[in-house]
Amino acid sequence: MNTLSTPPTAVAHGRRYSFLVAIGASIGGLLYGYDTGIIASALLFLREDFAIADNAFMQSVVTSATLLGAIFGALLTGPLSDRLGRRRTVIVISILFALFALGCALATSLNMLIVMRFLLGLGVGGSSQIVPMYIAELAPAHRRGAQGVLFQMMICVGTLLAYAVGYLLGPSGAWEWMLGLAVIPAVIFIVMMLYLPESPRWLVGKQQAKRAEEILVRVGRTGHEAAQEVKEIDRLHQDQQSSWRELFQPWVRPALVAGLGIAIFSQATGISAIIYYAPSLLVMAQFGKSVAILGSVGIGVVLTVFTLLGIWLLDVLGRRRLMLIGLPGAVVVLAVMSMLLPWSAHAQELLSDGHKIIVLACLLGYFAFNGGSLSVVTWLYCAEIFPLGVRGKGTALCSFALWVVNFLVTLLLYFTADALGIGLVFGALAAVNALAWVFVWRYAPETRGRTLEDIEQSLLNGQFNARNAASSGVLLNKINSD
Repeated sequence: MNTLSTPPTAVAHGRRYSFLVAIGASIGGLLYGYDTGIIASALLFLREDFAIADNAFMQSVVTSATLLGAIFGALLTGPLSDRLGRRRTVIVISILFALFALGCALATSLNMLIVMRFLLGLGVGGSSQIVPMYIAELAPAHRRGAQGVLFQMMICVGTLLAYAVGYLLGPSGAWEWMLGLAVIPAVIFIVMMLYLPESPRWLVGKQQAKRAEEILVRVGRTGHEAAQEVKEIDRLHQDQQSSWRELFQPWVRPALVAGLGIAIFSQATGISAIIYYAPSLLVMAQFGKSVAILGSVGIGVVLTVFTLLGIWLLDVLGRRRLMLIGLPGAVVVLAVMSMLLPWSAHAQELLSDGHKIIVLACLLGYFAFNGGSLSVVTWLYCAEIFPLGVRGKGTALCSFALWVVNFLVTLLLYFTADALGIGLVFGALAAVNALAWVFVWRYAPETRGRTLEDIEQSLLNGQFNARNAASSGVLLNKINSD
């Protein structure tokens, strides 16, 4: 094949194929969303079967067990992907999803359920690390934003599906089916990944430049573009050593700070924990059980819609500006909820119907503002800012930090709301969302429209900082207009 002359029809076909690759890989996000979201509905019923209805702490343990497993899955997947390759590692993750979703459904004791959910978490955490990186390394620079956030979109679709299944199976209380149905998309995920290509950037690192070039052409580059991209990847790869020590070198530090900060605040702001407990929190806020489950479906719809909007805005506004616009809205609606809800445990005052409507509207607003900004950006941003030589380890460390915070917030949120008051919890989350805005303003540079190699070069030149974000955006707009 003459890789330097690629027909326009082949390029167009390749670009469509690259989008299909991103969709196939992002099924891992659907499984992540379903397996973490379904516990919200299942918990209302399994807590009766396992006699923990009056034990908020044990309910928190059951919910957070998957997140504890995700910590280890995220930390181990990066080095594994550097050794086995991105594609093979994703296949391993998909098998874990299938096996342990079935194990959760077949659990006959509380201890067995907790263990199965912990092991399921290995797949959840692993997918959060490897899938966004796999997509980012295959996507063209001008489409990396839209394709990279497909993972986040599929998390939302999985969450919505989980809430819908919970609502449909709620009258029967069949929590086993709620948990076990995840096996179906997991098997589809396994089959899909068997037919998708390996990451060309990983292949270059393994001295398979010719195969890498062929894959780049296959996913929409021209022959000339593919040859130049492989050449640039190889140059950067030879200049680096893939080690944990390299990740902490001064020139990489701005990316490490930005990635860890975004990862930590994505969970510290509370969105995932609220997803896991949404029906239980609404019951705590004096909504009926059926209304609480239906309200959770509304949350899933809003989260999905605003994630789609955020995906579109990513390449219109940019990653940084989208977060700076969305987070203040999250602060306001959380503060309003905090003022309306009790600040003490087992408060006797009843919410009026009007206040309940405002609380539900604010909760939906929170998922619109936070879910459509910070949550949309997180996985993509962490996958694109690290140099090639340490990208696997950098994204693994960000995923590890994300899952540690997710685990801690999830373990404490419901228990704290039960012990100290739900209004106090939402007030604290409002403050954390405000801190997240400050962090983005200070430490998160823009990456919109830049190749992974260009981002890496800016790190080498000491120019990867938030101070350059505004000027970079002006330059980018000028280039696009030309």
